[in-house]
Amino acid sequence: MKPDTLWRVVWPERGPLFVVVGGIVSLASDFASFLGNIASPSILVWPAVGLAGLLAWFCLGQVGKVAADAAPEAQEAAVQCRECDAFRVMLFATVGVVLLLLAGQGQTATERFGRQLGVIEDTVVDIAEDTNVIRDNLSSTELVRNPRSAADYFRNAWIYNMVRRDAQGAWDSIQALYRNHAPNKLDAAELYFNAGRVAVTRDQLLAQMIEIGRSKRDASMLVMAARNVETNEQAYALLEEARQIDPDLPFAHWDPFRVQFISLVPGGSHQQQYEQAQRTLRGAETFMEVSRRKPVASYYFLPQHAPDMESFVGGQMETYRSSVRNWEQVAAGRGRL
Repeated sequence: MKPDTLWRVVWPERGPLFVVVGGIVSLASDFASFLGNIASPSILVWPAVGLAGLLAWFCLGQVGKVAADAAPEAQEAAVQCRECDAFRVMLFATVGVVLLLLAGQGQTATERFGRQLGVIEDTVVDIAEDTNVIRDNLSSTELVRNPRSAADYFRNAWIYNMVRRDAQGAWDSIQALYRNHAPNKLDAAELYFNAGRVAVTRDQLLAQMIEIGRSKRDASMLVMAARNVETNEQAYALLEEARQIDPDLPFAHWDPFRVQFISLVPGGSHQQQYEQAQRTLRGAETFMEVSRRKPVASYYFLPQHAPDMESFVGGQMETYRSSVRNWEQVAAGRGRL
């Protein structure tokens, strides 16, 4: 057999076509190996080599039947037989499988490339998550440029006060909130009081808060003013006004933050102290009753920063009951504090 005949067996005129077909076969084998989770992808090589060798034997047998001095047309027809075509496909498929195994470095190339793409994808996801965290952290301290809603104005005032420590900015923003809205939020009213203390006198500030509460019908502002006025009578009157405006506001019925100042009657008789203890207990019971109608947290822009008042008041009620029992014993002459 002439060398040029042997070369035409391996690489005929349609050689690129067999390379493409062999490459497709090798890729399909690699992907099937990945799906089948074959422990050692290298075992794909030996069947391919064996089948290529068997087909080469059949192919060369057909070519060898043609005499060396036969006409070129006969020799060309011999190398175009079906056995030779099948041999070329398996030959280039075997080469493709070997190259894919080298690329996979011990695993299928599909699996290796998939892992690499997965790592890239995971990295991109991680970067995106980190970027979101950074953006969220930054956005939590960004001012609203054109505030419109009550929450926007409160956000700016809170950032000025708690983050930037800008007392004047906080005061301007919280004033703008109440000029444009009536939020009826306790943390907004408290921020108004805290920011205003550095801008105006205490008496002026309380007068402003009371005027806002009445004109805007903002019960929370009246409750906050009641917490900070000097006398119990003033506090009771303001809480009564707040109850008329918003009967669902528990603090308007009884304010745990004011009770520490009004729970006792300085210099009062035992009877007065007993009556005040009863009043405190009734107030706590009323608070719990009203809080069942509407969540206390709904009266805050930032409820996550607000205490759990239902639990606090519920826990204090036994102390108040004990105080009432003690005063009853004193009043009855059966014991003393």
